[in-house]
Amino acid sequence: MSRKLVCRLSVVLLAGFAVTLAGGRALSAPSQPVVGSPNVAIADPPVPRPGTTPCVVQLFPQESFGPAGLDTRMGSVPHRFSYQPPSGCKGAWAKVVLEADFRVDRGIQYDRTASIWLDDVNLYFGTTEEPSPKFGPSWQVERDLTDYASLLRSPGQGVALINNWVDRMRPSIIHASARLLFYPADKSFPAPRTPDEVIPLNGASHTPANLQSGEDQLRRRIVFPRNTTRVYMDLFAQSQFHDEFWYTCLPNRYIEQTTAFAMKRSYKGAPVHPRACGGGSYREVEVTIDGQPAGLAPIYPWVYTGGIDPFLWRPTPGVETLNFMPTRVDLTPFAGLLDDGAPHSVGVRVLGANHYFSVAAAVLVYRDAKAERTGGAVTRNTLAGARLEPTVSSTLGKDPAEVNGEVLTRAKQSYVLAGYVDTPAGRVRTRVEQSLSFANTQRFTTLNAQTHRHVTEQTWHVESTRRTSGGTSGQRVFERRLDYSLRVNVLRRANPGRSRTLHVHLQQVFDKRIEQRQAGLPPYQARLQNTRNTSDQVTFSFKAGHLGLSGNRDQSSTQAFAFTDSLGDCYRAQVKALGGKVASFTKGQGCGTKPIRWTAHPNGSPDSFGWRESAAR
Repeated sequence: MSRKLVCRLSVVLLAGFAVTLAGGRALSAPSQPVVGSPNVAIADPPVPRPGTTPCVVQLFPQESFGPAGLDTRMGSVPHRFSYQPPSGCKGAWAKVVLEADFRVDRGIQYDRTASIWLDDVNLYFGTTEEPSPKFGPSWQVERDLTDYASLLRSPGQGVALINNWVDRMRPSIIHASARLLFYPADKSFPAPRTPDEVIPLNGASHTPANLQSGEDQLRRRIVFPRNTTRVYMDLFAQSQFHDEFWYTCLPNRYIEQTTAFAMKRSYKGAPVHPRACGGGSYREVEVTIDGQPAGLAPIYPWVYTGGIDPFLWRPTPGVETLNFMPTRVDLTPFAGLLDDGAPHSVGVRVLGANHYFSVAAAVLVYRDAKAERTGGAVTRNTLAGARLEPTVSSTLGKDPAEVNGEVLTRAKQSYVLAGYVDTPAGRVRTRVEQSLSFANTQRFTTLNAQTHRHVTEQTWHVESTRRTSGGTSGQRVFERRLDYSLRVNVLRRANPGRSRTLHVHLQQVFDKRIEQRQAGLPPYQARLQNTRNTSDQVTFSFKAGHLGLSGNRDQSSTQAFAFTDSLGDCYRAQVKALGGKVASFTKGQGCGTKPIRWTAHPNGSPDSFGWRESAAR
């Protein structure tokens, strides 16, 4: 994890989730936020569980990531573990859930990237909380791994990795443990249809791939089963180092102008506006098959707990900061091409990457058990040869003494992918249509010789439709709409005495809507909204040549989470904080007492593109 735009010292954070399981049981339910506590309070829902009793497999007991085995060049050495499937739950599983517990010793430590791997497949990806000298945080994360059931049926070797560098200035150790809960299927909780194979792209390194530029790829040659019918990819793209604040980066031609302004409007070496990162503000994931574009995915602007102003994240971290959710990309139009028995190159790159993005990806494959071989072809790919570069314009003035105006970055893409697979039940056709709209506006305002405002506004709007026809299921339609947004408003003021004050207001929005339709059945609709608002006034001072936190005031934050669907499932929660402590927590208002169905995905985990219609109804 890189250093932040502003100096990052300590944060008091402790995680807790409010748990409501749909007729299920939790092994150790995390406590809900407590008013007056500095512990992290998160409004996110837990993974809904079926009502059967789970078998529990410990992946690894509490491990410490810090001085033991510390290599000053590499950080903490990965902790390895052996995995065995649950002996008491050998039948079909209705659901599989990962639970991982984390704790950080009190003291000073940066937020760190954490990941868990099994046979090179990523099971968890996220970041850790920053502690404070007076308090050590602890928290729990969950991930629905039901779609990875085929991987979990065989013994394997795993790795837990937290890149925690420990030294005299950052002595805090991070501790973690993880387990899998397997919920047996029965008549009330039937097993869903899940992928037959899960194939990792990352290889034997057990770590995310570091893609330094937009030309770098995470790539693997794969021989797919000869009876492949459907293909998907789960992927993560995490911004790191120079690119950690990619949404605030400027095209290189504007860097010199804003830097000249910063140096001229400084107070004894304390710039009002620090040097911006270069490379522009556009980043997007492209998936390729045999070197040809096969899909695009937006990147959510995650902010980690040391980001921009560490006090913003007390006691609630940003959207998905502790527990990233993968983006699922539909590659089924290529299934008829991939099932020919020849090796095919599957790759991922981050368009616009500028040192660097960490990427993890896995391919999920469905087979037709009634066929030794299937065949087919790609019939349309309008993404091949499409323009994937943004347009950039500026209204910045030319006077280096003052910076007023905007830098606008825009990108729009629309494409169609179509293909078919011949199966014993007939020809199955799949058509994927997607449109993406990206906008980033950075607004600079000079208020006076000591005061400067920088506002960053970024939005993603994505609409995708998947249509399948033929075979035994008739026509199916899956529609998805995503709206991501981030707004950061920073007012910087240079003060006497070699210090500066930042007034920060930040808003994040994650808005996801889906609709599934199948002939003869009513449509299924669902919507998830996760909104985060926070503000703070923080002061930094130069001491002994270093810029450090000297205090903050007027910190406040709110997270609101809502999930509803057409089956009557409902979850609503809101947590508010003042001065780094929980001020209020409410849950369930307007939802009644009905629990969420165990087949729903209220926490934002990938929807199954129509894989579970029978279970959902």
